[in-house]
Amino acid sequence: LNLNLLSHGTVECGDLKKSRRFYEELLGLDVIQTSKISIQLRLNSATTIVCVETAGDVSAGIFSHFGFDLETEEEVDAAYEKVAAVKDEYGIQKLMRPGLQHNVYSFYMVDLDGNWWEILKNPKGGYVHLFEKGENVASWREQKKDQPEAIIEES
Repeated sequence: LNLNLLSHGTVECGDLKKSRRFYEELLGLDVIQTSKISIQLRLNSATTIVCVETAGDVSAGIFSHFGFDLETEEEVDAAYEKVAAVKDEYGIQKLMRPGLQHNVYSFYMVDLDGNWWEILKNPKGGYVHLFEKGENVASWREQKKDQPEAIIEES
């Protein structure tokens, strides 16, 4: 295959209007309506997330999530505090405390539709540094194995 771009991923929602409010107001994403039952989301990228109103049960779990990068652990902590303050207003089902996960400092939340989101401290450009260095991720993890990972608890 001669692919050009990772253009999008998809999440589901039960109420497009409520979900759009979460994406625009809390996450600060650019949002456009693409059909009666879908919107597209982006943030400083050509890659978009398509949100489709399905009214289905979204239960993919934590391993199916999207991440938003910040530059410092303090910014992650501040973002956590802001989300915790408006958790009920935006229908956030689950909010996990910040901690070290997969070698980055982050926290996870589950939105009103059951979709998982991660806010994390990452180098500028996200995970692109792993590709640029040509590192074998498995050996990189092996080198970091003595770093304890936090057991993230819900708030």
